Amino acid sequence: MDDYFSPWPVVCAIDFGTTYSGYAYSMRPDYERNPLNIECNPSWSNEEMMTPKTPTCILFDKSENFHSFGYDAEKKYRKLAEKAQEKLEIDEEDDSNDSDDSDDSGNEKVEDKIEEDNVTEWLYFRRFKMKLYQDDMMAKQKLKKLKLSAENGKKLPALKVFSEAIKYLKDHFEALLLKTTIRDDCKGSSLNSDTSQEQRHTSVSTRKQETHSERSDSNIVDSNDSSWSDDILWVLTVPAIWSDQAKQFMRDAAIQAGIRDDHLVLALEPESAALLCKQLALTKKAVDIKVQMFEPGSKFMVIDCGGGTVDVTAYKVENNQALRELHCASGDAVGGTNVDMLFINLLNDIFRKDVVERFQNKSPSDWHELLRSIEVKKRGIGLKNPNEKEKELITFSSLGRLIDAFTDLNGHSKNAISKRIQEMDLKKKIKCNGPKMRIDETYLIETVFAGPIKDIVKHLKNLFAEKDVKGIDIILLVGGFSECPLLQDAIKREFPDKTIVNPRDGSIAVMKGAVLFGHSAEIVAQKRIEQGHQLHEVQEVSECVVRRSRAYYGVATDVPFVDGEHLPVCRYTNEEGLSMCSDIFDCLIKKNQEMEIGQSVFEKTFKASSTLANVEIYRSDREVQYCHEDGCRNIGNINALYSDDIGDRRLFKIQLHFGFTEKIAIAMDMKTQKTWKAKLDCIL
Repeated sequence: MDDYFSPWPVVCAIDFGTTYSGYAYSMRPDYERNPLNIECNPSWSNEEMMTPKTPTCILFDKSENFHSFGYDAEKKYRKLAEKAQEKLEIDEEDDSNDSDDSDDSGNEKVEDKIEEDNVTEWLYFRRFKMKLYQDDMMAKQKLKKLKLSAENGKKLPALKVFSEAIKYLKDHFEALLLKTTIRDDCKGSSLNSDTSQEQRHTSVSTRKQETHSERSDSNIVDSNDSSWSDDILWVLTVPAIWSDQAKQFMRDAAIQAGIRDDHLVLALEPESAALLCKQLALTKKAVDIKVQMFEPGSKFMVIDCGGGTVDVTAYKVENNQALRELHCASGDAVGGTNVDMLFINLLNDIFRKDVVERFQNKSPSDWHELLRSIEVKKRGIGLKNPNEKEKELITFSSLGRLIDAFTDLNGHSKNAISKRIQEMDLKKKIKCNGPKMRIDETYLIETVFAGPIKDIVKHLKNLFAEKDVKGIDIILLVGGFSECPLLQDAIKREFPDKTIVNPRDGSIAVMKGAVLFGHSAEIVAQKRIEQGHQLHEVQEVSECVVRRSRAYYGVATDVPFVDGEHLPVCRYTNEEGLSMCSDIFDCLIKKNQEMEIGQSVFEKTFKASSTLANVEIYRSDREVQYCHEDGCRNIGNINALYSDDIGDRRLFKIQLHFGFTEKIAIAMDMKTQKTWKAKLDCIL
């Protein structure tokens, strides 16, 4: 166990989103000079513009080997789809000219190339993050055995898909460090907030040595070594409303991607955004975020509207600028992708579901162009003055093959689609012209946008009725879906007494805030506790976030049996001849209870008769008496592996620490006082 633990020279935060993903990073000396010296990867490109994130999509070849991620995966899959369409057109042409017996060597070459890169044999996954949020599914199925379906219906283990995606982002960042002049010695160059990114990169060798001079971690490599792997703390973002199983799954995926377990922390998405907004206010770097919003005693709410989930947390600023949760994190799967699903439902109603699925399978290039168009529309619809009488028609292109497919299945009538629209009484709301479909904006808003936005507003209204959040008059809107003008307007209308703040670049607030979290004192505190330090030895905890529990957590225990109070079926006689009751839920933390950082809520001492001690952890959304009651389930086991030298049945103690973004279990040999991090396995 080290006597001292200092921060990492480099912090890289991976924001793994439902729709888009990316990373941001900073060096410790830069952070100490100005915490907002945070860089995002500048090279994501969709052939039209540079973006701070790349789509969360991944492509595997027909041998199930990783091929590409993000825009590269989109581009390759689109090319495969175009080749498949080319082959289909060739086959149709051959069918129409089947009397021609001549061979065309050019066509043979095209055929051979298409067979080599057959799109139906490649596995393309997109927006797969939300599979981890399906609690009902996770209660019935082991996450380690979970498989994801690709666009073509083929399946791969979820752990492989997630780990390869994380590995791509990890390798991309490490390559960025190595390919720049980051390791060149700057020989005395000065740094300030106006220093360019390139200048900051060229000085990292010096700054790395600055940090190493204060750090005694034995894992640090020599500053002249070519590897940075031991110098990076990786921060992986997760929704605050995710289960312990989903969080551990992400950790396991990151470890499989090559990130060391002891160099990895998880950051809660809305909390990360709050840290960034607070820092922007304190440094007066944002026009729309005032320093008064984060004065001691002030309260605010963070609504992180992502693609998959909407996470809501409420905070109070303490005298030392620490954040205290006023209510446990809440939310649901009501993110921006719900708009996409409702738009697809609209297409199903118009063209019939089987025709839309045929279009999706046979024209994947056009299909993905349509989905990208929907994503753009989310940020544009509603920008016009609401008082204007005329609503514009919203145009969707790339629908030519869908319209053709519908026409072919309806007797090749040119008027088939017009007839269908008229039958649905939508003649004044939807118009089809060639490959384009134009939809009345008002109708589109009512049909596609209104439902998801209403769900979000309803959740907020219910939350503001809670006594814990009384007095909050500031709402911070962050996340990709927060950039939807319709959502912004709806929240402003429903809560006119609140100050609604949309930070600039709200879609990357989580990503940048996670970097700040990686540099925070809480991480030092967490790592010291993992090394066996007692809570009173960790001075930095007073600066950290005080969180609240999202459920009741407890352990199964036995108590003396009481007639009339306990169930007869749980009665048994122990070795001492006493009548006992088994399966009692011993509550450690109550729902919505405050949790101080590193708070130890459970200790149990074992006599070691083997090399393994096991403690089962249970979770319930309501108060229960027994662990077998409905709604209460075993969500994890603490496994403490001892050394083989057991000796004379020595005593071992297990501690369970709450308050961090993940629960931490520590084991201690009571004779030698040796401590180590026990395995908390939440994926059963």
